[in-house]
Amino acid sequence: MPAPLEGLLVLDFTRLLPGPFATQLLGNLGADVIKIEDTGMGDYMRTVPPSIQGTSYAYLMVNRGKRSLSVDLKTKEGREILYQLVPKADILMEQFRPHVMKELGMDYPTLARRNRKLIYCSFSGYGQTGPAKDVPGHDITFEAHAGILGVSGDHDGHPAIPGVPMADLASGFNAAMSVLAALRTRDRTGKGEFIDVSIFDTAVSLMVLNLARYLATGEEPVAGETLLTGTFPFYNLYETSDGRWLAVAVVESKFWSEMCELLGVPELTDAQFSDDRERARVAGLLKTRFRTKTRAEWEAVFSKANLPIVAVKSVAELVKDPQVRARDLLPVVDVPGLWKMPVIGHPAKHSVSSTRNLARAPERGEDTEAILRSLGYTPKQIEALAKRGVVALG
Repeated sequence: MPAPLEGLLVLDFTRLLPGPFATQLLGNLGADVIKIEDTGMGDYMRTVPPSIQGTSYAYLMVNRGKRSLSVDLKTKEGREILYQLVPKADILMEQFRPHVMKELGMDYPTLARRNRKLIYCSFSGYGQTGPAKDVPGHDITFEAHAGILGVSGDHDGHPAIPGVPMADLASGFNAAMSVLAALRTRDRTGKGEFIDVSIFDTAVSLMVLNLARYLATGEEPVAGETLLTGTFPFYNLYETSDGRWLAVAVVESKFWSEMCELLGVPELTDAQFSDDRERARVAGLLKTRFRTKTRAEWEAVFSKANLPIVAVKSVAELVKDPQVRARDLLPVVDVPGLWKMPVIGHPAKHSVSSTRNLARAPERGEDTEAILRSLGYTPKQIEALAKRGVVALG
């Protein structure tokens, strides 16, 4: 079976991580993604280390299978190239601040007149409306503003930067999902639409449990003192004798009871939901017990019992993990001209349609000439455009 989005063309004006991650998902599902880059350095992600044989591995991870068109949209001729591409496109995704695309003559009303079926997704930090709409930011600032950092940290109240850019990546999924919803609407109406996706909005939506607590009780969630950040001993992190850590999530009473038996503290079976003073005593006892064995020893104990207790893994351990291999999450692909390497596989399995493990990530402007030829430009015209800096060839 073909991939679900095969035959759809995406014009990708995004850069760095959130937008390219979203369009990578669409590419995995079969869409033809043309990466629109300026004639200077192009996507900033190209410079993010580590670099292998001159290619940023981070850039490659979220730009595989795309084509690159390098064009100066500040020129009339550059805009004309895009105006010729727009009628062929199904989806456009851009990641600039709200005013930029309008200034370039590439806003939704302008392009919708050329293609009424175009699905246009504006992917920005704060969205197209509100007092913060023009405020720049990155993942950590959106997480701070949305309260995520306020409930992430230690018991001393010091916020902690998550090891994963959650707001960026979650908003990538949000953008891809929104585009798929718009495609379904287009199937019914025959018309495209404008989609306003905000990284901040997405980050706020991730606060579902913390907002539920505050809105229901008026209690301010505090890092280390909420249900999922260490209030209860049954959902916490414990250090082992070798300085490693275990994540314990024995929420169900049957799991809690079995863990207490295995730890040699059966007297704690009825203390799963004890009051604050008793809770501290229980937590102290568990900490002491967990420090009596190494992580590997505890893994052997708990794996036989099939309890929701897992070692805190390093990235090196993750790469070798049998579940990762069984799910083909890091497939090895052959990158033309470079090397065989693992990439991140599409995080869903379809029983009928197929997804793609794409390999090639384009150099800036690598596909400019081929795309212009497909639009009817002659070699002489392309050469002239390149000499004037309207386009850059790979």
